[in-house]
Amino acid sequence: MSDIESLSDLFDMVGCDVNYYDLGRNITKITPQQAIQFDRKQQAYPFPFRQNAWLACLLKSKDASKEDIAKQGVVWFLKLPLDEAGCLNLGTRDHFIKSIVDKILHKGEEAGLSEALEDSPYVFKPDQERMASLHAILGKDLHQEPSEYFHAVVDYLSADVIEEDDRWQTLGLQGIAELAARANEAQYETLIDKAIKQAAKPVVSALCHALEHEGISETLQNTLINQLQTEQDPLIQASYLRALSRSDLNDDLLLPLFGLLGSLTQCHDDDTHAIAALAAKCPHWLGQNPQLLRIIMEKLAHREDGYIAFKQITAELSQHPETKQPLWTLLRSSHVSPKLAQAVSYLFTETPTSLH
Repeated sequence: MSDIESLSDLFDMVGCDVNYYDLGRNITKITPQQAIQFDRKQQAYPFPFRQNAWLACLLKSKDASKEDIAKQGVVWFLKLPLDEAGCLNLGTRDHFIKSIVDKILHKGEEAGLSEALEDSPYVFKPDQERMASLHAILGKDLHQEPSEYFHAVVDYLSADVIEEDDRWQTLGLQGIAELAARANEAQYETLIDKAIKQAAKPVVSALCHALEHEGISETLQNTLINQLQTEQDPLIQASYLRALSRSDLNDDLLLPLFGLLGSLTQCHDDDTHAIAALAAKCPHWLGQNPQLLRIIMEKLAHREDGYIAFKQITAELSQHPETKQPLWTLLRSSHVSPKLAQAVSYLFTETPTSLH
């Protein structure tokens, strides 16, 4: 046990290789170099989300083929706390290792790997959408054939599609996720573009939520931006933002965002959908553009909800490395509205720990 000083040591002990995927803000494959660095606390965890590392660990025998991994691979979903520097909390990580090593040693490797996480406080269960996207991404990485649900989605979008057509109700979420995972393949990019413009809103929403894990082409970016400027449904607007979240913030995108957010002094309930999407999925945009950040915080400060939304978004953004400093600069500024100054004062007097 004294030789087990990291997650990689643990997996080596049971003869497993591991591929890490981050499941926090987006699903992102973690490179071997990144894994070594955060596992041994040489660097901060690269994708912090709400002060935790949200990991999917694909465990596989060291000599397993891709076919074997697809059939026999085990996935662990781990939520491990981060310290103030954004690194893995070593005390918590070591406690996690100690809590499972006994099960693995006593039950045998095969049973132990699948059962070691029973009753563990470090386990989380991804929601249905995220699980479908992870399966789609893993399947693509392992060169698996897409599912029957994927073919049903392709058949639906290859025919004439109108929003009122109720055939979409037979489509599976897994098939939509598998289509999004192929967004950079020309034939499927065309179908995705068509879906965004013509499909029923539930299909568009599910597709956009799956696209947030992909780097999409300029063509799809332009389609989403154009749709964003004409869409009236706040939930679909937020879905478009999620699909665009891995795109660069440029003038083509920035101007529609300012138009979408509108007045500094009004923030209706419908406005919070776009604001939540920007804070949760696009904090890098807010870090790059202080004016965009200020509009959001001003709008939230003007809400008549006891600063509930203001506190929630402030807590979210203060934990992200790209928005933490710009947020503090804004909150300390003397060039803000009286309403925002009052909201900031409330944070410090009523809930001082929310900014830590």
